[in-house]
Amino acid sequence: MFKSLAVTWRLRQAPAHGWSVRRVAGQIVLSLLVSAALVTWSFVRPLGLRPQAPPGAPIVLTAITLGMALLVGGYRARLGGRTPAAQALPDPLYTLYLAALMLTGARFALPLAAITPIIVALPGILRLRTSVTIALFQSATATAITFIAGVLYALVGGALSAHLTNARGSVTAAFLASLWVFVAVTLVRTANNAAPGEPFGRALARTFMSPASRFQALLLSIGPLLPLAELLDDVEAEFAWIVFLIPLGVVYYLALVSVRLEQRTDELQTTIGQLRESRQREAELTGYAALVTRAQEDERRRLARELHDDTAQALIALSRGLDALSTRQVEPPLSNRDFRFIHELDDLAKRTLESVRRACQDLRPSVLDDLGLAAALESLAEAVSRQGLPCTFSEQGERVSCAPEVEVTIYRIAQEALANARRHSGARHTWLDVSFSPFEIRLGVRDDGGGFDYDGLLRAGESGARPDGESSLGLGLLGMRERAALIGASLSVESAPSAGTRVTLHVPLRASAPSAGAEHPVGV
Repeated sequence: MFKSLAVTWRLRQAPAHGWSVRRVAGQIVLSLLVSAALVTWSFVRPLGLRPQAPPGAPIVLTAITLGMALLVGGYRARLGGRTPAAQALPDPLYTLYLAALMLTGARFALPLAAITPIIVALPGILRLRTSVTIALFQSATATAITFIAGVLYALVGGALSAHLTNARGSVTAAFLASLWVFVAVTLVRTANNAAPGEPFGRALARTFMSPASRFQALLLSIGPLLPLAELLDDVEAEFAWIVFLIPLGVVYYLALVSVRLEQRTDELQTTIGQLRESRQREAELTGYAALVTRAQEDERRRLARELHDDTAQALIALSRGLDALSTRQVEPPLSNRDFRFIHELDDLAKRTLESVRRACQDLRPSVLDDLGLAAALESLAEAVSRQGLPCTFSEQGERVSCAPEVEVTIYRIAQEALANARRHSGARHTWLDVSFSPFEIRLGVRDDGGGFDYDGLLRAGESGARPDGESSLGLGLLGMRERAALIGASLSVESAPSAGTRVTLHVPLRASAPSAGAEHPVGV
C-alpha cells in the first residue's frame, strides 16, 4: 500500500508527459497484484478472525456497502467528480469495510474492499470519464488498508485477551484498527489532493485540518462499537447493525450539508468579490465621468469667454464701423445701392452678434456665476420664451448655496428638459419651478405637449436601437440621468402619450447655508 501511495505522490509531483505507457501499465499490474495477493492471503490465512456472524450477514453487508458506494459516487459526480467540493466529502465505505471485517471476517471483508471501488467506478469507465488506473489503485488501497486493519485487530485483540475481558480487548483492538484506517485514509487523501510541488508535510497538515478529516473521524468512531454486536444473538445483532448504520448516514448527511454550505459560501464570496470589483470600477467610472464633466464645463467657460471677449467685441466694432460708414459724408456720395448694402451688412453683424451672445449663454451663462442658480434658471425661462415657447418660472423657499458643480448640473438638466420640450413635444406652454429647503433642492420642468413612452424610449436609448426621430430625445434623457447620478441626485420622468411630460430632480444637500432671496413667481 505504501509503495502504491509513493507512486501516486510521484505522479502528482512529476509532469504528465514524463510517464510512459509502460509505467502506467506497471501501475495497473502492481495494483492488481496487491489486491489479488491480499485477497488470496485472507483465504489461506484468515488473520485469526473468526467472528460469529448471522447467516445472512455477508448479503446484508454487501447490499449496504454497494448501496452506500453508489450513493457516494452519485453525490461526488453531482459535485463535479475531482473538484475540491467533491474531494471534501469523507469516505463512509471504510467504516463499512471495518464492519465487514469485524462482523464477518477477512475472507469476506477483503474481497468486498477490492471489488467495491471498481463497481463504483465502472459507469465512469464505460463513459470514458474515469481512468482504469485510478479505479484499480483505489481498489488496491482499500484492500491494503483493510488488510492491515484486520491484522491490527487480530493481533491486539489476541494480545489483550489474556489481560482483559473479551469485550474490552475487542473494543480496544477495534479502536486501534479504526485509528489506523483514519491515518491511512488521511495519507491517501493528502497524496491525491496535494498541489504540484507542495511539500508533503504542508499538504498533510492542510488535509488533517480540513472538515473532511473531521467527518472521517466521526464516521470511523463507530468502529470501536462494532465488536459489541458480536456478543448479541442473531436477531439483536442485526438490530444493532441498523442502529450503528443510523449515525453513519447522519454523519455523512452532515458532511454533505457542510460541503454544500461551503460551496455556496465560496460562490457567495466570489460574487461579493466580483460585486466589489464592479462597484470599484463603477466608482472609478463615476469619478472619471465627473472629471470629464468638469473639464467640459471648463472648456465651455473658456469658449464662452473667448466668444464674448474676441468674437463679440469684433462684431460690435464691425457694427459700429458700418453705422459710421452709413452716416459719413463722402465724395462722391454713396449710391442707394451702397447704402442698402451697408445696412444689410450692419443687420447681419447685429444678428451674428445676437447669435454669439446666445451661444455664450448656452455654453456658460454668466448669470449662474454672478447671481446664482435661481437667477440663472429665471434667465433660462426668459430665453426659452424669447425663442417662441412660453415658459413660466417660479421659485419657492429660501435660497441655499451649494457646490458650483451641483448648480451647473441642475442648470444643464433644466436646459436639456426645456430643449426636449421645444424640439419634440409640440408643447404650447412650459413651466420651470425650483424649490429650496435646508435638506434638498427640487427642480421641476413640465410641459403640455404630446408626451411619450419614457420606459420604452430609455430602454431603446440604452440598447442603441432608437428610432431616428427620437434618437436625440433618448440621448438627452440618458444624459440627464447620468448627470443626476454624478451629484447623487434622483431624477424621475412622468410622461404618457397626449398627457405631457414632467421631469423632477431631487438634489440632497449635505450642508447648506441660506442666502438672500424670496418667493416670486414670474410669468414670461
